[in-house]
Amino acid sequence: MSYKNKLFPGAVIELKIPEGDYQGNYYTKVEEIREQTLYIGAPYHQGEIVPLRVGTVLEVLFNDQMSAYVFNSTIKQRTAFPTPVFVLDIPNEIRKIQRRSFVRVKTFLPLTYQMVTKEGLSQPQKGNALDLSGGGMCFETFNKLENNELLSLRLTLPSGELNIGARILRANKSEETKSYKISSEFHEISEHDRDLIIRYVFELQRTMRKKGLI
Repeated sequence: MSYKNKLFPGAVIELKIPEGDYQGNYYTKVEEIREQTLYIGAPYHQGEIVPLRVGTVLEVLFNDQMSAYVFNSTIKQRTAFPTPVFVLDIPNEIRKIQRRSFVRVKTFLPLTYQMVTKEGLSQPQKGNALDLSGGGMCFETFNKLENNELLSLRLTLPSGELNIGARILRANKSEETKSYKISSEFHEISEHDRDLIIRYVFELQRTMRKKGLI
């Protein structure tokens, strides 16, 4: 089935390079769409353009408010002006998928959380997000939490406040700081909120690259 209408200028997309010198995952944006042709901004890594060659095979992943999609393509052209752009073919078939992994970046954001119990939600507690992805986060708190506990998280991004359900994967205590580092996966999250997180991750990556931090 074709989901071409889910792509639009300004949409955040993820490029997955399966092999070669530049193997990895990179975020960028759609610049323009013309019938079966997609124009995307060249991705950056450590402050430099990733110099993907014409003929590079890749996967393109993107989201709307409900689902995620992927298609395979090949870079057929590169342009440098006015900005570096890669030109791809859009195939007739774009697949709807279940996302299983997301790019994760370090951050520091205050948050509040409540434990989900049979009696309802606990009193709000404070913590700080240490890294973030579309699939989950690691955060720090001075309150003891246990593996597999369910949480209701409240996180404020520049785009607004998000309320997200999460499940604890690991809870490790630091003897040095007496705090707990909590690895969690999002348990209940709308694709709209997930897309806001992915966009925040993308913008954070871009800022860090400009500063030469990654």
